[in-house]
Amino acid sequence: MTLAILLVRHGESEANTRNMLVSDRFDPQLTDRGRKDTEALAKRWEAQPIRAIYASPLARTIETARIWADRLHIDTVHTDDRLHEIHLGAFDGRTIDDLMQNQLQDYTRWKQDPESPPLGGEQLSTVWTRMHEFLLTLTRTHDRGLVVGITHADCLKAVSLGILRAPWNSAQYLHFANVAGLLIEHVNEHFQLHALPAIPL
Repeated sequence: MTLAILLVRHGESEANTRNMLVSDRFDPQLTDRGRKDTEALAKRWEAQPIRAIYASPLARTIETARIWADRLHIDTVHTDDRLHEIHLGAFDGRTIDDLMQNQLQDYTRWKQDPESPPLGGEQLSTVWTRMHEFLLTLTRTHDRGLVVGITHADCLKAVSLGILRAPWNSAQYLHFANVAGLLIEHVNEHFQLHALPAIPL
């Protein structure tokens, strides 16, 4: 039996309903829909022997993880900074409408090339570096079974492209809605994208 890692985006947050980019300046909670969707997804996995749950340290991911933990009767949610949302720098706390009206060139450049982040922001390759370190840590901590990690959309994009060794500008063609995710297996010292099991409800 190999180690499998289910990485899942948090449920819908208050920022998602406002089409707002948030990372460090604001820390929104889940909406009622976000809680319901998370509960429904976790229920699909309750028959699986999940060994541990990890979460980004932000409120929306911790709340998502605790819903999983309650459904799966797991006592502890482990927070890990490496699962944190991409750092957005000057775009943090801004709505997409605002950016498209007032900084369209900068916003478009970032969306097309995530290696050209806004001032004070984080490159997608840097997100992959920390996410990869997190995955490697799990391989040393859990030799087999299923582990869940609650994280963010850009983190899932970074993992997808990092494992596939695809160009970072391919991120513009990836989309991870709330509660969507990736199932990753650690096979023969390599990470393998196994499936996309978690779909928007």
